[in-house]
Amino acid sequence: MTSQLVFKLIIIFLCILPSKDVFSLEETFCLIDGVTGEVICEYGPSIEKQMSPCSTFKIPLSLMGYDAMILNDEANPVWHFQEGYDDWLVFWRESQTPTSWMMYSCVWYSQVLSKELGLSNIQNYLNSFQYGNHDSLCELMDIVHTDTFWINSSLKISPKEQADFIQKMVNYQYPVSRRAVQMTKAILFKEELSQGWKLFGKTGWSGSDITKDGKTLEHGWFVGWIEKNNSFYPFAYLISDKKINLDQRIPRVKQLLINSNIMLEIVNE
Repeated sequence: MTSQLVFKLIIIFLCILPSKDVFSLEETFCLIDGVTGEVICEYGPSIEKQMSPCSTFKIPLSLMGYDAMILNDEANPVWHFQEGYDDWLVFWRESQTPTSWMMYSCVWYSQVLSKELGLSNIQNYLNSFQYGNHDSLCELMDIVHTDTFWINSSLKISPKEQADFIQKMVNYQYPVSRRAVQMTKAILFKEELSQGWKLFGKTGWSGSDITKDGKTLEHGWFVGWIEKNNSFYPFAYLISDKKINLDQRIPRVKQLLINSNIMLEIVNE
């Protein structure tokens, strides 16, 4: 067994090793080199399993909105809350910008943007992105019901497809404007990490209603990438459990990124 193979096995083991504070029924994690496409870490039973993207769909929806020039910049358009809009969170009852839409994961802003785009245009974008099963229309045709087709409905994508989508987006490989990618990156920025790395991404959650049948589990996402200089690493994290601790998704991914040694490896090159 070569030393390189041993090193890769150690990385896989460290990725799988959970922290003492994180316990889940099922975790899936995919991490790739955005430049070469090499799989750095891939584990879990659902790497190829297509699931509802939930609010991670805001990533391709942002690309569409900026490319179609419906979204202007980080602060515009400002759309105002109206009675009848989803208001599960107190922040959603306020006016929203593209930045706050992404920050607070505001469902009604996505719904307004989807209606502005039109389902046929969305379908064309999904086809050009080859996004998951790129199916927004086949299950439900009524616009009243398809305005959340990305939440527990017909549209589905796997963790591997999520990571591949991020890689192609950051590499400007989709038929959208460069500005659409740049603005999407701007509103996806999360935080500065150690050694000058930057974290970008979007969480997603199925909600708890799907568990009412006693069989279906909640699922949650954190999809994004880290970048520094000319290096970037797309990732997709999927967790399934009876009840998900939503606050643990981002810290868990940060732990997995540290365990993978990619940040340290680049620093020491």
